[in-house]
Amino acid sequence: MKRVVFLVLRVLIGALFVYAGAEKLADVSGFVEEVANYRLLPQLAPLLGTVLPAVEVVAGLMLAVGPKTWRAPAALVVLILLVMFTVAVTSAWLRHIDVSCGCFGKGGGPVNGVTVLRDLILLAWAAVVLTSEQRAHG
Repeated sequence: MKRVVFLVLRVLIGALFVYAGAEKLADVSGFVEEVANYRLLPQLAPLLGTVLPAVEVVAGLMLAVGPKTWRAPAALVVLILLVMFTVAVTSAWLRHIDVSCGCFGKGGGPVNGVTVLRDLILLAWAAVVLTSEQRAHG
């Protein structure tokens, strides 16, 4: 039963990252603007807004359907991305910045406590997937 749960989590998180990255790639300039709105590293917004969506798509694909040897590294990349995203949304929320999440491209909902909670849950799930993949291949 555990194997099925880990498989479902792995595929769901991978698919979510593919979807989110693809939505951002459809409007890179809009996503660059969303990144800049967080006011964390404004000088890096063009680079992050351009590179992150592609990284999300590749990591999501490798996590969901990639070869076994790629799954643990992909899970680690997803976990690192989720840590970054969680820090960014938590920072914006605590600083009371009225910013759209940008989590799934332009037009996402505002950053609030629900956004932070969602990211924390995804972060925990990604940690479970990473641990599962490391055990399966370590």
